[in-house]
Amino acid sequence: MDVATIMAQLREKLTAEGALFEVVEEDVRGHRMPVFRHRARSLRELLEGSARFGDRPYVVDGDVRLSFADHLTQVDAMATVFQREHAIRPGDRVAIFAANRWEWVVCYWALVSIGAIPAAFNGWWTPDEFAHATQLVEPVLVLADGPRLERVAASGLGVPTFDLDEVARCAEAHAGEKPDYPEIAEDDPAVLFFTSGTTGRPKAVTVPHRALVGFAQLSAFAPQMARVGMGADVPLAGDELPAGDDVVLVTSPLFHTSMLNGVVLLAILNGTAFVLLPGRFDPERVLATIERERATTWLALGSAGPRLAACDAVGRYDTSSIRYVGVGGAPVSPAVQDGLRRSFPSANGTMGMGYTSTEGGAVIASIGGPEFQAHPTSTGRVTVTTQLELRDPDGKPVPEGEHGEVHVRSPYLMLGYWNDPEATAGALKEGGWLAMGDVARLEDGLLYIDSRARDMILVSAENVSPTEVEAALEAHEDVLEAAVFAVDDAQTGDAVCAVVTVGPASDVTPEALTDWCRTSLAHYKVPRHCLLTPEPLPRTATGKLLKHVLRARFESGELHA
Repeated sequence: MDVATIMAQLREKLTAEGALFEVVEEDVRGHRMPVFRHRARSLRELLEGSARFGDRPYVVDGDVRLSFADHLTQVDAMATVFQREHAIRPGDRVAIFAANRWEWVVCYWALVSIGAIPAAFNGWWTPDEFAHATQLVEPVLVLADGPRLERVAASGLGVPTFDLDEVARCAEAHAGEKPDYPEIAEDDPAVLFFTSGTTGRPKAVTVPHRALVGFAQLSAFAPQMARVGMGADVPLAGDELPAGDDVVLVTSPLFHTSMLNGVVLLAILNGTAFVLLPGRFDPERVLATIERERATTWLALGSAGPRLAACDAVGRYDTSSIRYVGVGGAPVSPAVQDGLRRSFPSANGTMGMGYTSTEGGAVIASIGGPEFQAHPTSTGRVTVTTQLELRDPDGKPVPEGEHGEVHVRSPYLMLGYWNDPEATAGALKEGGWLAMGDVARLEDGLLYIDSRARDMILVSAENVSPTEVEAALEAHEDVLEAAVFAVDDAQTGDAVCAVVTVGPASDVTPEALTDWCRTSLAHYKVPRHCLLTPEPLPRTATGKLLKHVLRARFESGELHA
């Protein structure tokens, strides 16, 4: 029996009537959609369920170790402070502008619990970028740490602020107090995330409570499929899933959905812990923290994976506790995957990734374990309760194996871009569909993301996927990471340009790398321009390559062969 058939049978068992993950059809914002019957209706309801985990550890931040019970006490206290001392009301936007720290987490849960809308500001923004986001979403209060408070002041906006250093004092002063909890509807706005801003100013994505609860429930569904596939009983309605024992190491910013949803939120559902490691990324520091905290999971987003795999310190620390390494944030080549498997042999057979976007709300497709090893360039199978179509430029579905733009329909999509109806109309289509902006193909039920629609390269009328060329380059032993994009060419329209980060001891030449590509790529896919650098490639905070920056540097002559 093939994998697709087995997975379809397992899904049918887990989503059947009476099961914990029973799926029914309901109206979601005017459209009939499949949903989980048994679900929390808000983030506060999900949070309240974490009380059963009691003294189990939830968040570790240096010397601070909060249990689930401690965390709930802190959340109630801070929610009280926000209501009574700052007059925060349902629907008010409150910006969180800070580096990773435990206070960030407590304040996030306090705000969503009283119906306020936390806006997850990028902690690396300059005063000008902060000003743009503030003028867009109009927060009534900005929660910030010292360095960010200085940037708030430099912006000249005069917005009210709250110093996160005050959280411990305020929480202690109001310990045992509870706020007046308002009613919260599933499709009320829960949080504002910001797009990466790779093509202009970041937009604020409005994500409802339904989407975040769905993110958590879908993420719990996958491991239950594995358990039932190995002979465990199907969990029934009313059952409580047992607490997990994972310890997740967080090295990426909390304002990124992969961290806030994929770690902070899931830990509340699963009863697991996470360890914050703030500051600049340092591969050896990551390895040392894994050894000290006995971390079981690390999410290697963006350039973190290749940088750690190339670190000389690999092997000097005990990382045998790691059971799972997740990759994502951008396409990850098979070579980078293999480097991570060598770095973490204890997780060799369990590596995985998920595919979504900030606008998509919850995971759209996922893959892991042996199937990921067998299909390393795939992003996996479409998740339950999610519909996916690949469409041509005329909006018509394309046959299997052909490229089309990804369109998704699920209960978990964004409500829209805050205060930007034009951009919202461009992304949310008739019938409850979201245009993802990615070019992909489906083969045997597996989704393969080949590029962003705007990144596809057209050489003499032949399509070239940047992802494919990047994977070929990263398979070379001297290449740490590669970015491939189009530049103008008088004869072919587009020409393939590659900017490649090589190891410090490498003596590889551009000519050698183009010769390397010719062994696995058709001639029109081989980079016409190959530029080498010892520096990490520029990325957004969420790990996406800033190809427009590299293209501008190439066109200005700053980058040259």
